[in-house]
Amino acid sequence: MLGQKQTELVLVRCACCKKWHVVRVDPEDLHVQKRGTFVQDAFINRDGTPYLSSAERELFISSLCGPCWSTLCPSDPLAYC
Repeated sequence: MLGQKQTELVLVRCACCKKWHVVRVDPEDLHVQKRGTFVQDAFINRDGTPYLSSAERELFISSLCGPCWSTLCPSDPLAYC
């Protein structure tokens, strides 16, 4: 496993539905993010590609899970009329 990042499980609770979500992250990346680095820049592979899904990243940004985010911020512009 030489060259692979070490990971740990992190529990994040959705602020809307209150469900707990488990996200596997590199502890070093988590430390970098907590110091103020943007989530999309903190949780990246060595080649620069993100290793968290957009829903997982949103948990760290707004504390909203994917389903709650979709309900509160629908992608259909007509939903806001």
